[in-house]
Amino acid sequence: MLQAWLSAPRALSLRDVPVPEPAPGEVVVKVRLALTCGTDLKTYRRGHAKLPFGLFGHEGAGEVAAVGAGVSHLQVGQRITWLPTAPCGECFTCRRGRFNLCRNLFESVVLGSYAEYLTINARVAKVHVFPLEGLSDLRGAFVEPLACVLHAWRMLEPLPGSRVCILGTGAMAYLHLMEARARGCTTVVVGRRPERLALAQELGAEATLPFEQLERLPALTDGGADIVVEATGAKTVWELAPSLAAPGGKVLLYSGLAKGETVGVLAERWHYDELTILGSFHFTTQDALNALQRLRQPEFPVERLITDTRPLNEIVQVFEQLDKGEGIKYAIVP
Repeated sequence: MLQAWLSAPRALSLRDVPVPEPAPGEVVVKVRLALTCGTDLKTYRRGHAKLPFGLFGHEGAGEVAAVGAGVSHLQVGQRITWLPTAPCGECFTCRRGRFNLCRNLFESVVLGSYAEYLTINARVAKVHVFPLEGLSDLRGAFVEPLACVLHAWRMLEPLPGSRVCILGTGAMAYLHLMEARARGCTTVVVGRRPERLALAQELGAEATLPFEQLERLPALTDGGADIVVEATGAKTVWELAPSLAAPGGKVLLYSGLAKGETVGVLAERWHYDELTILGSFHFTTQDALNALQRLRQPEFPVERLITDTRPLNEIVQVFEQLDKGEGIKYAIVP
């Protein structure tokens, strides 16, 4: 079978390897569709603090090709999607119910969706494989990124009508926009590229602004946003985000920075305006189930985020394009 292999930053290739056989508890999936994402692009560009080089890709949908001994809840031929991790259930954060912060999440991560087949390890196969009933492969493959977004919105707890400012126009920013709209919030999207801001308007943003015109934001939000979502992964924008919140507002620092990076925040505003500054990471099983429900709603238009559908044998060219800023999200079909 064909399998993408990332051996070092920007060193992506395809290799021919045997189709895997499942060990006890494991599931082998025939990949029907995989999605590119910002995490994969960061890994491609510079590596990742939690993910090793080697097997590449973690969003996808497929069908069960084989199951290992002891797997009875999945059947060969069943269409599924999966999450790349599952909590251990035993560490101190798991014992406190903070399963997305499990200390052992990345010891059993499922990678390799840019391939014809991949193996889902026993820990993930037990709890984080979901049948795709009533969902297309494409919509099903959005479960993992959308679960991350919904986890953040459970933390934000917005009221209907909240004024939301979203900083960024990548795929995750658009998912935040869709969720804000689904919750009855009014939205302003801030970005740099006119065509990306135009898409935000098409997806329902009440207003859009280039970063160069941020002085207009107070007028658009009646003095400041109730919720500010940072979705660029840029240090300057992390430091900018709290200044855009209304007194009593919440600031979500969603997109991660490089390992070891630090940021500065104006303490006066944080303290005297009683800002809540939140980090958000990963997902829980409930977030994934909520994502499946959202994706069954046709008015949640995730298909609009797909720049193109490309065959697996073009995966190197796809990441070269993403590296140059060409496209939002690609569907890769073996």
